[in-house]
Amino acid sequence: MGENLKKVCVMHQASIGDTLLATSVFRAIKEAYPACRVVAVTSHVGYEMLMGASDIDVLVAYEKGDAVLPVLRAIWRADAAVILDMHYRNALYAFLSMIPKRIGLGKDFINVPIKDLEWHVYEPYKYLNFLRPIGIETDHAVLVRPTPTAEEKAHVLRLCAELREGIDKKLVLLAPYSLDSLKDWEPPKYRELIRRLQAAGHVVAVIGGRGERARAEQDFPGTENLAGMTNLRETAELIEQADLLVCGCTSVLHISSTTGTSSVAIYGPSSPRQWAPKHNCTVVTHSFPCSPCHNFGGEPCRDNRCIKEITVDEVWDAVQRTLETESP
Repeated sequence: MGENLKKVCVMHQASIGDTLLATSVFRAIKEAYPACRVVAVTSHVGYEMLMGASDIDVLVAYEKGDAVLPVLRAIWRADAAVILDMHYRNALYAFLSMIPKRIGLGKDFINVPIKDLEWHVYEPYKYLNFLRPIGIETDHAVLVRPTPTAEEKAHVLRLCAELREGIDKKLVLLAPYSLDSLKDWEPPKYRELIRRLQAAGHVVAVIGGRGERARAEQDFPGTENLAGMTNLRETAELIEQADLLVCGCTSVLHISSTTGTSSVAIYGPSSPRQWAPKHNCTVVTHSFPCSPCHNFGGEPCRDNRCIKEITVDEVWDAVQRTLETESP
């Protein structure tokens, strides 16, 4: 099928982090079949992040309730549909679009099922396994960085200049919030970390989404609050300009893996093996018999001690070591 592969659609309605972790799929298709037309069907937040990606020829945003016709037109008669999520609608639309090869984990309308998938590996490796039925065997999991426009880049450079006040200081970004509070280190510990960083002469700023700005003001008064002040592409540029990112298992950690910025990642219930970047990332975690949490996303954890027992001293030691390594 390889030489005749002219059009492939990749369908994945997911969060920012999961969308980013799947971007190596687009690159792998283009590397294997340079002339192939790649159509990406993604979520609204995924659309914002994937805009300008050179490995995608057609980008379509779709979520439940949106018009279906634009999706069907974009993927019509593709040679293959690579469906990375379990959404019933994606498989149905691929079927209605007369796509002969519909690859995925689901049952309905999937005619090339993915079996024997190893779940506890780095997530991009899992996604790359979906390409085997179209003749692509690779573990080259290089994620695609969100690409800012010239105006967006200039906006971030102005923000960084204001933060550093013209002085050559280290810029440390904190991203304290994730989509699930079970994964979040406690604000009082972040506040103590901020105090130590500022005492050492570093510039500290909190980043996050628009909905987290008021919360950050309350949790970290007196700290530079950039939450909601940058879009996803600008956030990627901001992370690249920083010297260090400190956060939990969240989307900005995955963004940092595309910029080369060093990170200190605080892991509680989720698996660093599956979710943490493989380069420039120092993981701070505690392992318990229940780790990683098998109830993650299901029944609430009883005590969440995997994240609560991580101390400020542990994170501070990792931060100091990383910043010393990054020093010229």
